[in-house]
Amino acid sequence: MTQSNPVSPVSLRLATPQDAGEIAAFYAPYATDTAINFEYDAPDAAEFAWRIESVQRTFPFIVTVEHDPSSGKEHIVGYVFASPMGSRPAYTWSADTSIYLNRNYRGHRIGTLLYDALEPILRYQGIVELFSCITVSEHDDLTDFRDPSALELTVSRVYDPHLPATSPRFHKANGYFPVGREYGVGYKLGTWYDKLWMQKHLQPRPATPAPLITLPNVPEGVIEDAFAQALNQHNKYMASANRIEQ
Repeated sequence: MTQSNPVSPVSLRLATPQDAGEIAAFYAPYATDTAINFEYDAPDAAEFAWRIESVQRTFPFIVTVEHDPSSGKEHIVGYVFASPMGSRPAYTWSADTSIYLNRNYRGHRIGTLLYDALEPILRYQGIVELFSCITVSEHDDLTDFRDPSALELTVSRVYDPHLPATSPRFHKANGYFPVGREYGVGYKLGTWYDKLWMQKHLQPRPATPAPLITLPNVPEGVIEDAFAQALNQHNKYMASANRIEQ
């Protein structure tokens, strides 16, 4: 798909149920046309509104917004959120992350921007370990990303039109490492797929963890600071990249 150039500036904010229609629209092809997730049917706006409200009882659901100065319109170009790893109380301090971009905005570090915004808030809440469950092809020789010599062995041997091989590499670049693999766990679009679990140590594990701070109890300043620092880092990188291209 042709990439567009996001219009500067972009901003970050917490999602609202009013964002659900736009999010549902760019998420739909992930459900119907790819194996990136295991949904068969595209969720509608009402379902996404429910998901946003449900997530934000505990964790952030963050969107990146592109501002078009010529039209004055805003466009949501990606989102990220965290969810509990499990229902049992011992899971309290671990979280599963999910991230999706409007497919026209890949390659502009929007995903890294979203993770950079999410992680300081989760750290404040008390999360110590992050996980991401990623669909991979059975032909993908995903070995140990911590071994630089093995990196070239992680390229899929067979082209799959329903599954780009970028997500594990993206997560590796953002500090995740592989910890397990489920073989043939899901069937979609005529193919059996594996799931790769990747993990990131977010902060040291305390001897006795404090109760989790839910999102409604996170000070607004913590969220604003997380967004400001993530945007500052993003803008610096993009400015540097533009100078190199010129």
